[in-house]
Amino acid sequence: MMLDFICELEVLLNKWPDHDQWTLAQIADYTKTSVPQLVDFMTETLDRELEFHETLTREETLKVLEILKEKMKEPLEARRKQILALRQKAIDAYEQTTEKIRVLLLTKNYRSAYRTLSYYAGRHEKDLPPEMTLEICGECLRLGVKSEANLQELSQWLRKGIAASLQLNADESIETALDFLDAYGAYFTEDHEGRGRKVLAGVLDEIRRESDGLQYSPAYINLIRDLGLS
Repeated sequence: MMLDFICELEVLLNKWPDHDQWTLAQIADYTKTSVPQLVDFMTETLDRELEFHETLTREETLKVLEILKEKMKEPLEARRKQILALRQKAIDAYEQTTEKIRVLLLTKNYRSAYRTLSYYAGRHEKDLPPEMTLEICGECLRLGVKSEANLQELSQWLRKGIAASLQLNADESIETALDFLDAYGAYFTEDHEGRGRKVLAGVLDEIRRESDGLQYSPAYINLIRDLGLS
C-alpha cells in the first residue's frame, strides 16, 4: 500500500501547479488512498497532527514524497526494476503485434487487425508508458471504426486514451487530451441516438476536472464547437 501511494503521489505532483493548495480529500482521491490512511501517512511524515479538512501546498507534499522515498528506498528500487522488466516485455510483444497487424492490413482484414491489437492492449497496457498507451488507443479507434466495432468498444478506447493523456506531465496533459479528442471525437457525433455525444460529454467533464478555467481556453471552445457540443 505504501509503495502504491508513493508512486501515485509522484504522478500527482507532476501535475500539481506550484501555488495551488489541495485538500486531503483531493489528494486521497488522486492517489487512490482512503482519507484516514492519507492522514496517517502525512502526520507521521510531517511530524505534526493533521485534520481532515486541512489543505497542503505542493511544497509540503513534495517534502512528504522525498521522505517516504528515502524511507522506502530499497523496496522502491526493487519495484522499479520489476516495472522496467515488464515494460520491456510489453514493448517486445508490441513489435511482434504490429508485424501481425501489418500483414493483416495488406489484405484489408481490419476486423482481425483490430482484434489482434485489442487483445494485445488488454494483456499489456498496464505495463506500458502513457505515451505508448495513447498511441495504441488511437490505433484501436482507427481500426475499430474501419472494422465497424460497436460504440461501446470504441468508447472504451476513447476513455483510455484520455486517461493516458492525463497521466502526462502538467505542461502537456490537457493539450494532448484535447488533441486526442479532436482527432477521434467526430465519429461519436455520428451516432443518431445521442449515445456518442454522452460519451464525449463525460470525457470532457473528466478533462475539465484536471484543469481550472479550461472552459475559457480557445482550444477547448473551438473543440466543443467543432464537435457540436456547445
